Amino acid sequence: MKNKRVIILICLFVLGLGLGLTAYLLSSDDSSKKLELTYKTNGGVPFEWKYEIKDKDIVEFVKKYEISKEKELVEGGAVDINYVFKGLKKGKTTITFKYVSIEGEVVKEEKHTVKVDGNKNISLVVIE
Repeated sequence: MKNKRVIILICLFVLGLGLGLTAYLLSSDDSSKKLELTYKTNGGVPFEWKYEIKDKDIVEFVKKYEISKEKELVEGGAVDINYVFKGLKKGKTTITFKYVSIEGEVVKEEKHTVKVDGNKNISLVVIE
């Protein structure tokens, strides 16, 4: 069981601009958990998702990667941009994502509260 990855899929859909967010909790072989936030956009658009971590002592950015939904890279084609974070120490903090134009105008903003437990497991705090 130690070598198997457990994937918990949480889908959150946002309205407007045809953008969506998917969050994945992935347990890795070193038993530290990672949180992956995926934003949907279109390739070649003059906008970019930018993130800001409120308390960088609690959560750390690990990596960003893109996955194209098209077989070939097509201008305006659907693209998933994946942001991976890991927990550093117990606590709660906020990760804010902004969809920013090349002129610096914020078109959309989303805030996600994340919680890290004593074992460095990281999860989204879902407010209903």
